[in-house]
Amino acid sequence: MRRIPRIFAIFVVVIMTLSFTLLGPSSVKAKEDKTVEEEKLDILMDRGAIPSKKYNELKKSLEKEKEKNGIVLYPYYKDGFFLEAPEKEFRIRIGGRVQLDYYSFDHNGQDASSSFTMKRARMFLAGTLYKKLDFKVELNFGEGKDAYLADGYINLDYVPYAQIKIGQFKEPFGLEILTSFKYVDFVERSIISTQISPSRDIGIMVHADPFRGFMGYGLGIFNGNGPNKEWDENNDKDIAGRIYLRPFLNTKGTLLKGLQLGGKFTLGEHEGSVKNIMVPTSERTIVGWAAGVKSDDNIWRVGAELAWALGPFSLKGEWMEMHWDGLELNNMREDAEVYGWYIGATCLVTGEEKILKKGVFRRVNPGRKFDPVKGSWGAWELAARYESFTVAKNIFDTGYATGTDGVRSSTLGINWYLNNLFRISFSYVNNHFEDEMEELSGEDEEDLFLFRCQVEF
Repeated sequence: MRRIPRIFAIFVVVIMTLSFTLLGPSSVKAKEDKTVEEEKLDILMDRGAIPSKKYNELKKSLEKEKEKNGIVLYPYYKDGFFLEAPEKEFRIRIGGRVQLDYYSFDHNGQDASSSFTMKRARMFLAGTLYKKLDFKVELNFGEGKDAYLADGYINLDYVPYAQIKIGQFKEPFGLEILTSFKYVDFVERSIISTQISPSRDIGIMVHADPFRGFMGYGLGIFNGNGPNKEWDENNDKDIAGRIYLRPFLNTKGTLLKGLQLGGKFTLGEHEGSVKNIMVPTSERTIVGWAAGVKSDDNIWRVGAELAWALGPFSLKGEWMEMHWDGLELNNMREDAEVYGWYIGATCLVTGEEKILKKGVFRRVNPGRKFDPVKGSWGAWELAARYESFTVAKNIFDTGYATGTDGVRSSTLGINWYLNNLFRISFSYVNNHFEDEMEELSGEDEEDLFLFRCQVEF
């Protein structure tokens, strides 16, 4: 991954901060501010001193004069810092998030290992130009690495049913991977979401949510070798697509109003080595490829998804399969595949609504923000998930890889939303492997205790 030097990253953050500070109230006019000439013109109109035709002519003349003097922006805060022009023709947002995690691992009474980690520390600058051109630049300073680009794209919204996004962003595929990490149900995503679903890549995508949420789609062409790569690894490109439907969205009085169904796929040709497949967080190896295994043929993924939001309750599940054609090793060729699924449910016991919008789950907004003096304790959520991940055995029988035939994982979680920007989460995960694991000293099971403190701004 090509990294951004720390000094440059610090410089970008300083510029982003100063851009809001310098464009504060001292130099940015309020939305409702009027010039003296406009006030006088309105008074004359109210008193009937000038006809409406003349008023409109003078009003247009004043507006042209204001355009010559530059665009008027006003600052405000609404779950983030904004600068906005009248009628939202221009808009800038500055924000970010910090996620501090604590992990503890235990397997059958062996000595537990634990660590604090800065999972994410991000800053972003996003905005809209002339109402139809959106952009976003986001940097990540966490994970113990030099700062690097997470998102960097522009989005053309001139055709509502066929918007065009260009740059580095998430491929249209998984429900859980497309849901922001700020709003997922557990401290970690599922195994299939982290090991099968693609994430960010560089490319171009046509997408839309054209029928008031009834249907949405995304279809894109990507390099296929991940984010922050200077060149594609070959001349072939990956195709990725996703479609979702909410067939009962506009039906009144039905429990299925919040039901969403979807499907997705990717298809591409990859060259070079193949990444090991690991359990999230503990990074136990499910598939460890032998030295010399490489891909020089097609890789495809398919998947299906279900999401259902019903007041404070939610249900979600996905199934995915990934297939490699003709992996090479010592003049041999062998197909390989992995597949899996998960199903999860949540309940906001304090009664808030679980929001499903534009194909993904959104922020939880507590009905009463945390304030112990007033007897208010924010929003509380219980969550549970069960998942299965399976590996085709032929890759072990032919010496292509070592590892385990599969993993069964159970997760329980508690989320505490003190307000709409501050969240504390706890997840307990039990991973049961189909084979005894050398990394677990010959055991086949492990327990994970995960804690997260998150703030966004």
